[in-house]
Amino acid sequence: MAVRAAHFALNNPHGARMVQSLSDNVVGAGIKPKARSDSPIVNAALHRAFDTLTNEIDWTGQGDFYAMQRAAMADMVIHGEALLMWRASASGIPQLQRLHPEQLDRSITRVVSDDIRIIQGVEFHASTGRPNSYWIRPSAPGDALAGMAAPAVRIPASSIIHIFRPLLPGQVRGLSWLAPVLLAGHEIDQLLDALLVRAKVSALHTGFIYNADSSSPYSGQQQGDVLTVGMEPGSLVNLPSNKRIEFSEPPDSGNAPELAVSILRTMAAGIGLTYEQLTGDYSHVSYSSARAATLEFRRFCEAIQHHVIVFQFCRRVWTEFLRWQVLIGTVPATAFADPAKGLQSAKWLPPSWPWVDPQKDANAAILEMNANLRSRSEVIAERGYDAEEVDAEIAADQARAERLGIALKAATATESQTDEAPRDSVVQGDQNAA
Repeated sequence: MAVRAAHFALNNPHGARMVQSLSDNVVGAGIKPKARSDSPIVNAALHRAFDTLTNEIDWTGQGDFYAMQRAAMADMVIHGEALLMWRASASGIPQLQRLHPEQLDRSITRVVSDDIRIIQGVEFHASTGRPNSYWIRPSAPGDALAGMAAPAVRIPASSIIHIFRPLLPGQVRGLSWLAPVLLAGHEIDQLLDALLVRAKVSALHTGFIYNADSSSPYSGQQQGDVLTVGMEPGSLVNLPSNKRIEFSEPPDSGNAPELAVSILRTMAAGIGLTYEQLTGDYSHVSYSSARAATLEFRRFCEAIQHHVIVFQFCRRVWTEFLRWQVLIGTVPATAFADPAKGLQSAKWLPPSWPWVDPQKDANAAILEMNANLRSRSEVIAERGYDAEEVDAEIAADQARAERLGIALKAATATESQTDEAPRDSVVQGDQNAA
């Protein structure tokens, strides 16, 4: 299954689109932490220190922490799981190495003792039900040394980050998100190939000559039973009485294009995307239907962000980051261990969701804040920013404007309505009538 899913994601345009769209929407530019201690000074110091960790966390140096988030999300879509291992660096900064999910040896399944069992390379304590170690192969599939008989190595669970979406109770390994669409993807590939061949055949001038003797009314090159000839538009060819020519008529493809669209819609539903996201075809969608589908898709993405990426990956990184701060003396060990200090309860902010019509959403947010239904911090956090940083930037802008004598104009919820005035008036009239 993992091999088929990887081939589909790398060689099929729809498979590649699925991986890219899910990774871009769930992670995007990165899910960023916000320290929640009781001291603003400590929070600012932790943010600066985490920026250092962000740039150095990749053991291979191929990206930062947020690039690793996206890579882990792509691995989870293709293979059903992502695997990372903590490595010690010379500078003392904790680093992560991205492993191929198949390096977790599936062939190791046995009962070690009454309390210890190994299932598909994951070792458990039966009394707790939680992993205590992982059996990791030294080489990934496809590596130059992968063919050598190197046994799997037992790695403590504290050194491994194993990310997957749990679908069933007792699930140990992840299932590829592409599993529900692999068969449909194979079928649509065959359908599109057949349509392409039919189009090529339809463009050919193919004729069959029924002749009582071996001569031909056409002049051309004879290669075996095939005669390659050329014809000019409007030409007339006289045929003897014992000869006739028939041309091939490829059968009509029927509703093959509609069938292809139906298969693509099924694939989109199976992977969790909209049809438009999968195909890039927005020609038959209205603003209302696109917005409804987008809202549904974003709820799906938010569930993956907080239930999988944040819980299984980001929180582990934040805890390891704080331990590093304790070791270098930046954070006292007593403060790290005290839940009341709030050092380990960072808030993770996913990237904001842009809208096609941001003006209406901004006006709605302003109305909700004026009615005390929502806070500014909540609105700003939904956009992927930190309210404290935004307020500091606003204060700095205002101070600079006052120093330079620049008058800043404050926008209101009722300004700039010219483009949507007729539509808004109709909507408002419907609401008043209701």
